[in-house]
Amino acid sequence: MKNLIRFLQELRPYRRTMILAAVLTFLSAGLGLPMPLIIQYITDHLIKREPFPLWGVFFAIVGISAASGLVGYALAVTITYLGQRFMYDIRRKLYGHMQSLSIGFFEKHQTGKLMSNVINDVATINQLLTGGFITMISDVVTLVAVLGIAFYKSWLLTLIALSVFPIYILNYLAFVNKLKEGSRQIRHERDVMLGDLQEKLAGVAVVKSYAKERYEVRQFLGQTRELLVLNVRQGVIGTLLWVIAEVIGALGTALMLWYGGRLVISGQMSPGSLIAFISYIGGYMYGPILRLIQMNDMIARTNAALERIFYTLDTKPAIVDKPDAIEMPPITGKVEFDNVWFEYEPGQPVLKGIQLTVEPGEMVALVGQSGSGKTTMVNLLQRNYDVTAGAIRIDGIDIREVQLKSLRRQIGVVIQETILFNTTIMENIRYGRLDATDEEVYEAARAANIHHVIEALPNGYETRIGEEGVKLSGGEKQRVAIARAILSNPRILILDEATSALDSETEALIQEALERLMQGRTSFVIAHRLSTIVKANKIVVMERGEIKEVGTHEQLLAYGGIYANLYQQQFRVALEAQAV
Repeated sequence: MKNLIRFLQELRPYRRTMILAAVLTFLSAGLGLPMPLIIQYITDHLIKREPFPLWGVFFAIVGISAASGLVGYALAVTITYLGQRFMYDIRRKLYGHMQSLSIGFFEKHQTGKLMSNVINDVATINQLLTGGFITMISDVVTLVAVLGIAFYKSWLLTLIALSVFPIYILNYLAFVNKLKEGSRQIRHERDVMLGDLQEKLAGVAVVKSYAKERYEVRQFLGQTRELLVLNVRQGVIGTLLWVIAEVIGALGTALMLWYGGRLVISGQMSPGSLIAFISYIGGYMYGPILRLIQMNDMIARTNAALERIFYTLDTKPAIVDKPDAIEMPPITGKVEFDNVWFEYEPGQPVLKGIQLTVEPGEMVALVGQSGSGKTTMVNLLQRNYDVTAGAIRIDGIDIREVQLKSLRRQIGVVIQETILFNTTIMENIRYGRLDATDEEVYEAARAANIHHVIEALPNGYETRIGEEGVKLSGGEKQRVAIARAILSNPRILILDEATSALDSETEALIQEALERLMQGRTSFVIAHRLSTIVKANKIVVMERGEIKEVGTHEQLLAYGGIYANLYQQQFRVALEAQAV
């Protein structure tokens, strides 16, 4: 219930539109009420064979129908606008809030589930707003009006009609919890299915490389079958609730006919009055009650969707600016890790007492086994997480004291898994600096050794890439990403080198582009290539969250420690191969 109350609060900005919809709903409901009275008038006059104004009745029926149609049209337009505007605003709010959340939130939630939150959950709420919600208002208004008319015509007959209401309530209570639980299970299974589907489609190359296509199909069918069973069960429960309610309504109608028929035979009620009374009760009271009962499933689904949406909106970013945070001034690039400790989970330190100073323009190669803390270090530098203890300073300023955007604008990142968007190459490069001119984009592409490749494409820089466009090779994607980083002109660069093997020509082009990118910038490189490690001003050797060795290539070889052993095991073979 609290979710629905909060939902109504979210509708406050649309109160004018909702007031208009309510007025039109009242008019629409009111225009439906005179028809049984007209039928009563005609029936009583026909039975008595008394003359009555046929043309007047004709124009009354046509006029009421025309007015009802016009009001219905205006109501439909109003509700459509209300629903679409609400979907637009809540999706904007939801997606905007997601973008403000820290990276840890996205690491803990499947992308498919988050997509479903923005698309499916909001659409579910819209169905209630544009369909069920207005129907509910109309039915409630109609019920109140019809009860007034019914009591005026025959209070005893009305009480007989209402005698079945307790059975309606018991029927509702018997099924409502099952419907709510069913909606929750359906949504959970759908989220799991969408999350897995997104992962498997994104990783289709891995699926095919292991020949697991049939296995994945079986997995997907198993999830779909579970969803099928849950939906069928939900439909059976909902239909059973409605069928029982319909039988209860038929019982009430039979009771009215039995007692009303006796009133007509005894002359205490006219046949037309009984027909009108049954029309009001059957069509305008039992009908709305049945529709309200049918809405239980929709309300249960909407409540589950609201719960997920409000959960996302109520999630606070783990990393936020302090109230007095200053804007990071233009930096020179000196970085200090001062006794930095970090834990993803309490009591399980991932970094332990990291002490490191990097001068402006220096290139640092981070070396170590997987899980040694290299990626965590650069994540902390970007302030994707805050340190557990200690401090990270850039140009002597603690990065927790500055505005997050002003910090990240001066840090460029080229990650191992190159991410390009499904748009033009021009827009992909310009993403590094949205106000860049075309000429600046061209210069960045030339510096990244990708300009000549782009110019050879059918539409040059306006060529779309991705699902609807051309497919770039791995090396070409990396160079586009490097061009994007060059365009952003960061003072600090974070580079996670790709481990995938490239042909010698492509690797040479990438290395040349990277050297241009790193020139004059403080660079942190999670290094995999020997050529990068050898050129580093500092090689930082990490093991189990601690810095074990720091020095140049020659110094660490002479020291004869972890790096020297690593070189002997892995890098010397590569160096000898390059020499050949």
